[in-house]
Amino acid sequence: MKRLTEKQSRHSLTTQVVIWVVGFVSVLFVTALLIMFDHARESIYQEAMEKARQTLRTTELRIDNTLNEVETATRSMHWTIEKRLNQPEIMDSLCTQLLRENPHILSCTIAFEPGTYPQFGIYHEVYAHRNPADSTQIEVTINGGKQLYTREKWYFIPLHHEKPIWIDPYVDVEHGETSIITSYGMPLHDKDGELVGVLSAHISMKWFADLVLSLQPFPNSHASVMGTDGHLIIHPDSTLEAHQAFFSEAFNDPTSEGHLAAISMKTGLIGHSEIKMGGKKGIIFYHPFENAGWSVAIVCPESDIFSSYYSLQRLTIIISLSGLLLLALFCLFISHYQLKPLQYLVDAAHRMANGHLDEPVDVSHRTDEVGYVQNEFRQMQQSISHHIADITNLTDVLRQRNEDLKLAYEQAREADRMKDAVILNMSDRMEQSVKAIHATVADFRQHVADMDANECRQMADKIQKHSEITTELLGNLLDIADKKEEGCL
Repeated sequence: MKRLTEKQSRHSLTTQVVIWVVGFVSVLFVTALLIMFDHARESIYQEAMEKARQTLRTTELRIDNTLNEVETATRSMHWTIEKRLNQPEIMDSLCTQLLRENPHILSCTIAFEPGTYPQFGIYHEVYAHRNPADSTQIEVTINGGKQLYTREKWYFIPLHHEKPIWIDPYVDVEHGETSIITSYGMPLHDKDGELVGVLSAHISMKWFADLVLSLQPFPNSHASVMGTDGHLIIHPDSTLEAHQAFFSEAFNDPTSEGHLAAISMKTGLIGHSEIKMGGKKGIIFYHPFENAGWSVAIVCPESDIFSSYYSLQRLTIIISLSGLLLLALFCLFISHYQLKPLQYLVDAAHRMANGHLDEPVDVSHRTDEVGYVQNEFRQMQQSISHHIADITNLTDVLRQRNEDLKLAYEQAREADRMKDAVILNMSDRMEQSVKAIHATVADFRQHVADMDANECRQMADKIQKHSEITTELLGNLLDIADKKEEGCL
């Protein structure tokens, strides 16, 4: 007995149930996931933005606090120096005091305009610095007009601007060591308001650079600092050329994606911009230092910002597909289990269609619709079997009667044939008798004149004999005709 064909099985009830359930749930899943991913992307984006901004703000506050300490200490010493310009011999002790009270300051310089103190020569500079081997030891050097310092950045920039100012980092070679330092310079004025020199406090950029370069809110992000002139003063060494070229191009090309970021950083604005560096999309966050006028920036690749989102997306898709697969298997199992009696009924229907009505259908003890259908199908099969049995019995009776009728019909036909034969025989005899009477009558008429009485009597007897035979045969024919008519009726 064949089960459902391949084409039928593809359109079976179980398959359709699984397709409809899984399809409907898939639509709901996809809709829910799209909404969730949209909100998740926005939330993760905002969280990443806030994380980067907070990192920048925290670093900016830490650095600004240190710079504020240096500024406060320098201003305090600046006031003391201006009050004691008439005591140039104590300038070395004031420099030492400034370093001793402020561990962030690497060195300091008090330099005067040429000719301010003729007794010390044309140039007079007091320089105090920490011993490289022992930072608690402070060494003081007094320039007796032997070194030209007026061309140094820490000197001419504050004088040029005539205000306290932070100098962009520069390379300093002292005591056989090369270091990157920055200076906070303040012009010195005498009691008449004339510029007489500069007080400059120098701090090392190593801690500054270490702090900035350690900013990594994301695995592949990196930080840099732009000076007031638009050049990078702190940067990851491996990306110096790319960064410098990027910002140089951004300044000169208003259509560049980084133009807004470069201009904003140079002008000291706070914000972020989308950029494309090295063929990769990213976001640059920037924040200025209030004291120095520099801008610190963090470049975050878009792949890092949305890495958690992409991980969540992959995990959700895997879980969703696994869930849909399990749902399909579960629906397939449940549908197959629940609808298994239907396949049993299909097989029973095939057997019935092929004439196997004597194979009984099992009784179902299930109380659902499937069980009800199976039991009703069983009753239908029994009813059909009973009807077919009755029809079979009636057919047998009819067949027997038909055989009897056929036999009677054959007998009747045989009887008719015999009657016809008898009638035909009697008709022939009657015809012979009539012909004999006719011949006798013709002969009598022809020879009546020559015949005697005896011959006439013989002919009359002969005619009478044939007449009796004809009358007898006619009577028999009439009797047979009456019986045949009664048989037909």
